[in-house]
Amino acid sequence: MTSRSPVEQDGALIYDLALADTEAYLVEPVGGGRGPGLIFLHWFDPEAPDGNRGQFLEEAAALAVSHGVVSVLPQGRFPWFSEPREAGSDVSRIGDEVSRHHLALDLLNSRPEVDPGRIGLVGHDFGAMHGVILAATDLRIGASVLIAPTPRWGDWFLPFWPIEGDRFDYLRAMSPLDPISRIGEVSPRPTCFQFAEGDSYLAPMTSRELYRAAGDPKEIHFYEADHAMRVAQARLERTAFLIAALDWTAD
Repeated sequence: MTSRSPVEQDGALIYDLALADTEAYLVEPVGGGRGPGLIFLHWFDPEAPDGNRGQFLEEAAALAVSHGVVSVLPQGRFPWFSEPREAGSDVSRIGDEVSRHHLALDLLNSRPEVDPGRIGLVGHDFGAMHGVILAATDLRIGASVLIAPTPRWGDWFLPFWPIEGDRFDYLRAMSPLDPISRIGEVSPRPTCFQFAEGDSYLAPMTSRELYRAAGDPKEIHFYEADHAMRVAQARLERTAFLIAALDWTAD
């Protein structure tokens, strides 16, 4: 890991890191954290200014000041920098992405001020889908907020990319890594689902399909928003969920 000198922003320190083969922000309070940790996994929109690791940067800085949270915000690589094309390579690249996120958790865990029992995850869109696999395979994630994920990788990849081969063969090959196949492994750690009522990509029935597959404890919320989910109420409610799920008020 390499790092530039931190930038101070409203009581938080923001480090710009090289982490493995990607970039990440590390955000902590001035003077160090007080226990909680978070990993933020951003959404995919190559035309949006927040479709990158900076999506949750302001939120992470605010949580550093208000609750002493130390956050890591890695830059996604797949499908941000390499397009889906066929099942074999796509399975491998999803595995590579989740491995990067394990390393980001290693970074959080290495901070002496971070309590390993109070680490949460916030993921949006593809970040949420990768986040399901991360939470299923890494017990350091104590609670998860999943924003606008779809149940299957094929829900996105098949309509929007020229995938090689038979579509049903592709769906079968990807199935073991589909969020709907893995979400049950996250329980009994709590999960909060956040969806937009005006999402043109996700029908309400599709949203509830993934929620129903999750084990307890879980909760689901819908907002007057589109897929970008830029609504203050969603941010307030995921903060409240994490405070309750991970005892963020304790020092």
